[in-house]
Amino acid sequence: MFHSPIARSHAASHSGLFSRHGAELFLRNAVSSCLCFVVDMALIWVMVAHLGMDKFAAVALGFLFANSLNYVLARVWVFRESDRGIFTGYVYYLGNAMIGLAVILGGFALLTGPLETHYLVARVIVSLCSGLLVFILNATLNFHEV
Repeated sequence: MFHSPIARSHAASHSGLFSRHGAELFLRNAVSSCLCFVVDMALIWVMVAHLGMDKFAAVALGFLFANSLNYVLARVWVFRESDRGIFTGYVYYLGNAMIGLAVILGGFALLTGPLETHYLVARVIVSLCSGLLVFILNATLNFHEV
């Protein structure tokens, strides 16, 4: 089947994580994630420092709240070309978030336990690993944009 140069260019720009489209998604996701991460960190700090909550519970609750906010931003700005339904996308998004949360809690336990890292510093470090993993899962398996 014959495809015009414009159609081939559009298809090529949307192919793979390392395409221009993949880079644009990654940058929009980074902005969205940073905003949500600030909310997450503020919630963790309030829950631990001012409410006396257990730091692991605070990390889990902050993560879940911030990821729900991030899903809204992902739908309207990051993965706006997705053909995935809103409810189904949210279910997949939460599933991917649970994988990210497992990475966060495991790394957080290691860093705050034996390595005695401050809980906020530990949260920043594990977020970098988790965030990249969850972006790849959402871009490829959930929103089908790369």
